[in-house]
Amino acid sequence: MITEDELRGLVELKREGLTLDYKQDLNLGSEPENAEFIKDTLALANSGLTAYIVTGIQDRTWEPVGITKSHSQVRLNQILQNRTDPPISVEYAEIELNGHKHGVVKILGENPPYLVMVKDSYGGIQRGTVFIRNVDMNEGARRVDLDKLYSKVDLRLSHEVKERKVADDSTEVNIEFILRNVGHVSGTFVRATVQFNNIEQIVRRTGHWQDISQLRKNAPTIQMDENIVHLNEVLHCDGAAVKVSKGVKQIEAYITLYAMNMVPKRGKYVIPLES
Repeated sequence: MITEDELRGLVELKREGLTLDYKQDLNLGSEPENAEFIKDTLALANSGLTAYIVTGIQDRTWEPVGITKSHSQVRLNQILQNRTDPPISVEYAEIELNGHKHGVVKILGENPPYLVMVKDSYGGIQRGTVFIRNVDMNEGARRVDLDKLYSKVDLRLSHEVKERKVADDSTEVNIEFILRNVGHVSGTFVRATVQFNNIEQIVRRTGHWQDISQLRKNAPTIQMDENIVHLNEVLHCDGAAVKVSKGVKQIEAYITLYAMNMVPKRGKYVIPLES
């Protein structure tokens, strides 16, 4: 379920990107309008990450103005049904924030690439088209884009525990993350996300890491973006200081490593606190 905190974090970003598209209203009904929604959804899903369409945001200024049209999750999924390959469904909620009602479409891009699957054409989109997100625009994939989807980028995340401050009932742990590309080509539009499972709080984050806990239902989460990570490059990319309860022997997390030209890697991650 989409939460108010999740919406607040998306509205306050005030910038579109690979996983976020703002619209003043979601226009649906005619074939061209429905086709535009399918195109937007597939382009965001092909990021391989959780992505959002947020409505009630003024074009270009990114200021909240509220929606004038309401929709339902059932209706949105009816439009997508049998028109994507593999099948995809979305979550949808309308939430009031600071006096404005917004619509939020949440898209889980767990199995890219996603293709248009209509009989021949539908409202201007063609069967078999792969749409991608080019920074903040949606477009049909070119051969070079498809090559990137299947090229061999291999990102690895490791860490160093730089410092530990022990108090009576807790410990503050300063973690530096190290990102490596051990594949065969450079990774573009790289993103690393670390969601901590058993810490008390994020005390501070360092370097380019952002605290995106609001977007993860307040689960303590940090995220870092890099435009490019070159072949064989090793990035000492700082990280975060976190507080753990007394007696915790390891920090447990769930990580996602993503690049535009790499299938996302997800998995459990452990940071031992005892040698």
